[in-house]
Amino acid sequence: MLAILVRAALLGGLVFGGHAVNAAEQTIEKTEPKKIEVKQADTQKAKPGTAHAAVTQVTEDMMAIIRRSTQLMADDPQAYYTQVSDLLEPVVAFSYIAKSVMAQHYKTATKAQREAFAKTFQSTMVETFAKGLANYSDFKITTVPPTGDVSGQRKVQVTQEVAGKDGTNTVAYTMGQSKTGDWLLINVVLNGINLGSNFQQQFAQAMRQHKNDIDAVIATWGES
Repeated sequence: MLAILVRAALLGGLVFGGHAVNAAEQTIEKTEPKKIEVKQADTQKAKPGTAHAAVTQVTEDMMAIIRRSTQLMADDPQAYYTQVSDLLEPVVAFSYIAKSVMAQHYKTATKAQREAFAKTFQSTMVETFAKGLANYSDFKITTVPPTGDVSGQRKVQVTQEVAGKDGTNTVAYTMGQSKTGDWLLINVVLNGINLGSNFQQQFAQAMRQHKNDIDAVIATWGES
C-alpha cells in the first residue's frame, strides 16, 4: 500500500531512530483515539471487503500514479501532489494520526491549533511522500495473506513485502475499520521502525525545543 511512501519518509528525514515493533506499538496504542472519523464524501466510495483488499487496491492505484506521472512531477508538481493527496485522503486517517502524534499536548491545544496541525501534518506528509515516489516505480510489492481468520475484527495488521534492488523490506500496516465500513490506515511499522511512535517523539522534541509553544511547532513542522 504505502510501503514506498514510508521508505520515502525515512529517506527524507521525517522519521528518526528505531524501536522494537512491540514496544513501539504499545506507545502508539496509548494515545490513539477510540474512534476514527471519516468524511461523508469518503463513505460514498466503493469499500473493499477486507483490510487486505484495501491495502492491495491502494497499492495498485499508487503504482499507477507513479508510472504515469514522472513528467508531471517536473512540469506541474502541484498537480502531481494533488493526485497523491486525492488518493491518500480517503484511506489514511490523517486527523486520527495527527491526534496521536500530538499525544498529551492534544488536550492543551485549542481547536484551531488541533486543526492547524492536522492540516500541516497531512500536507507535509503528502508532499514529502510524493517527491520520493518516482524512485520506486520498479518495486515489486506483495500483500501477505492473513495467517488466520480476521473476519469481524475492526483492527487488522496487514503485512507487505517490498522487493527492490537493495533487497526485501517488510512493512506492517495497522488498518482500522470505521463505523461506515471504511478501512483506514492508522499506523505503519517498517523493518521494526514505528512511524506513529517516531512522529510522537518528533513532536515531543519540538515542543521542548520551542518551550511548549504549539504554534511554533506547527509553523516549523517538517522543516527539520
